[in-house]
Amino acid sequence: MGYEVRRVRPDDWATLREVRLAALADAPYAFASTLENESGQDEQRWRERIGRDTYFLGWDGGRPAGLAGTFRQQDGDWHLISMWVSPQARGTGLADELVDVVVRHVRGQGAANLLLWVADGNDRARDFYLRVGFRSTGRRQPIRPQAPELGEEQMSRSLAAERQSTS
Repeated sequence: MGYEVRRVRPDDWATLREVRLAALADAPYAFASTLENESGQDEQRWRERIGRDTYFLGWDGGRPAGLAGTFRQQDGDWHLISMWVSPQARGTGLADELVDVVVRHVRGQGAANLLLWVADGNDRARDFYLRVGFRSTGRRQPIRPQAPELGEEQMSRSLAAERQSTS
């Protein structure tokens, strides 16, 4: 099944909000933020988020079915953030398409590495990330300061190494 993946524009703020809140409701253990925190944010905050970070939505016909975002750190590495696929679209290849779009985007920006954090116990996501080329860095941290018992592991995908192996 093919999905359409499009970059989120400022006028898409309401759709981004809808999908992000669905992700937080579906998998509250997997994100550093909470549904309670983000559901109260106004239009201006969502537009600011789109202006600061780059997001992509995966569409199934006329419905949004997945989300992935990215941002550049000051050290030049990029982070994959807000990755989520709706339960109905899991196992269909949409997650692969979302990661591929993010990888193409950050490569176009000269990225050498793409990093992410995956929550402990989110084995399906961790297995997926391993399958698409991410490896553990060995770094760990609490997923939220207010919930230090919930941890997450950093993973990295070396885009520079991939460029060298294809040249």
